[in-house]
Amino acid sequence: MTAGTQCDTCRAFGSPHAPGWFVLYQHPSGEDGAPSIMSALFGNPSEPLTFCSVGCVAEFATARSLVEGQPAPEEPPL
Repeated sequence: MTAGTQCDTCRAFGSPHAPGWFVLYQHPSGEDGAPSIMSALFGNPSEPLTFCSVGCVAEFATARSLVEGQPAPEEPPL
């Protein structure tokens, strides 16, 4: 039995399968074996990441990118 869903950013709780929550599952690598953009950004958690709002997803992604310290790739010329 589970107490509900917990946000991985703000630690707020919601009921199990609460509508409006974001759940990010592990994304497989691409065909060439390179990690996907989602796995590169969020890692490969054994459990899905759960967030109560888009703001919490953005905060988590920002903090993760700052901790990893990897610069954004160059954008292709127009």
